[in-house]
Amino acid sequence: MAESVLSSVLKAKCPKCRKGPVFTHGVFNLPKMFSTHTNCPVCNLRYEKEPGNFYGAMYVSYAFSTGIFLVIGFVLYYFFDDPSIETYIIVIVSFSLLLFPLNFRYSRIIFLYLIWKN
Repeated sequence: MAESVLSSVLKAKCPKCRKGPVFTHGVFNLPKMFSTHTNCPVCNLRYEKEPGNFYGAMYVSYAFSTGIFLVIGFVLYYFFDDPSIETYIIVIVSFSLLLFPLNFRYSRIIFLYLIWKN
C-alpha cells in the first residue's frame, strides 16, 4: 500500500513511487545535507526536469521563512510584551538559521511534489 502524500513528504521520499529517498544523506550530516540523488533509486524518476529546476523551490522557502518570521514576531509581541527591535532581530535570525536545513530540504521536497503530480 502506498504511503500518504504527507507521510512521504515528511520522510523526503520520491513523489512518484514514494519509496526512494530524494536526499543522499540525512539532515544532520551538514557537509552533505544538500546532496540529492539525480534519479530515484527505486523508480528512476529524474528529479530535475531541466537545468535550474530547483529555483522554483525558492518560492516555497520564501513562504516558509515568511511564516517563521510572522509567528515568531507575534509570539514576541504578545507573550514577551513587545521587546526591543534588537530582540526581534536576534531571535528571528537565530530561529531562521537553526531551521535553515529543514527549510531547504522541505522546500525542495514540496516543490518536487508540486511539479511531479501523479
